[in-house]
Amino acid sequence: MKRLFTFIALLISLFTSCGGQNFRSVNAADFEQIIKQPDVIVLDSRTAQEYAEGHILNAVNIDVKLDDFEQKAVASLDKTKTIAVYCRSGRRSKIAAATLAKNGFTVVELDCGIMCWTSAGKEVVK
Repeated sequence: MKRLFTFIALLISLFTSCGGQNFRSVNAADFEQIIKQPDVIVLDSRTAQEYAEGHILNAVNIDVKLDDFEQKAVASLDKTKTIAVYCRSGRRSKIAAATLAKNGFTVVELDCGIMCWTSAGKEVVK
């Protein structure tokens, strides 16, 4: 399963690096500014356990590794708002971002995940 997930992430990164990227990746400082906007939904694409260990304030959690991620995201997220998505290191959030963008969402992705967020001294809540 882990190999399959890594392979899918690689395919998505190849796709997005070939001019097909339909979301943008930003650093922690830019992400912080973006999520302050009222028309932005913060999406944590990690597992429920990871989310419980600490997440960005007001983030909703939909685990990208679950088979119904796309269905849940499309059903519960507002397409009129920008989705600011992150994970632990940036790999899963790129998968989530590509899936969301494919479904018509405007997406901004935290390039290096919550690891860079916390390294930059940004706040997490439990």
